[in-house]
Amino acid sequence: MKKILNNKLNSFLNDGYCIVDIFNKSNLEELKRKIKIKINKSLKSKSLKIKELKNYHKIIDNNLHSNIIDSSKRYIGLNKSYQNIILKNKFINYICKNYWGHEQKEITWVASLKKKQVKKNSTAFRLARPMNLSIYGKQKKDVGGVHFDLFFGSAENYNYKALITIWCPLVGFTNSYTLRISPKSHLKKHKKVNLDKQKKYLSPVFKTKYTKRFKYIRPNLKPGQAIIFHPNLLHGGSHNLGVNTRCSLDFRLTNPNILKFH
Repeated sequence: MKKILNNKLNSFLNDGYCIVDIFNKSNLEELKRKIKIKINKSLKSKSLKIKELKNYHKIIDNNLHSNIIDSSKRYIGLNKSYQNIILKNKFINYICKNYWGHEQKEITWVASLKKKQVKKNSTAFRLARPMNLSIYGKQKKDVGGVHFDLFFGSAENYNYKALITIWCPLVGFTNSYTLRISPKSHLKKHKKVNLDKQKKYLSPVFKTKYTKRFKYIRPNLKPGQAIIFHPNLLHGGSHNLGVNTRCSLDFRLTNPNILKFH
């Protein structure tokens, strides 16, 4: 086990990410159920209902989609059981202990610091419709550009041990669906001059002429697996190349010794 833990840690430190086992099949179904409840609340006045997240794109048009994925609404709360699944995971704890120097962490959802849209023990969900559907055209609005998760400051002055991110798919596990990441890009100092001037996304998005210098991969995952990655790792532009709607969760683990929201 120590060898496996060290391999995960080395991958995180050297490549900027590692793949960890977190949830079982029952957990995934319950998390999907929570998301469906949240979506269907938004659809109640339209007499619409999502039964399966993978068929989301067959029911939802662009206007409804914009409302559902509004950053102030796009989250679910986590009960104690799910908090413990994350906070007591042996791989996550080992990475935190060796990277941060301790295992203390909090699960924090942040939509807008300015509007005080911050919740402890909550996680964001994301929905990306298939990119090649002729009835919708290219779903460029469903995914953001290449970015990092240093949203509490610029790359030049950010404390890289303030947080780590866990990306977990609930629908869509092959490389047609999964997160697009750039291994080892976390080792480079991404200067502010390379950022795109945009206000749509909380995370800083980089200019295409900068991000195309890097190589990207999209890992194949098994149900219940997730990608844990460094906050300085470039990722994004993960268009859904499959036939079903992709549904995923973003868990932000914050270091309470550096970031305090309460």
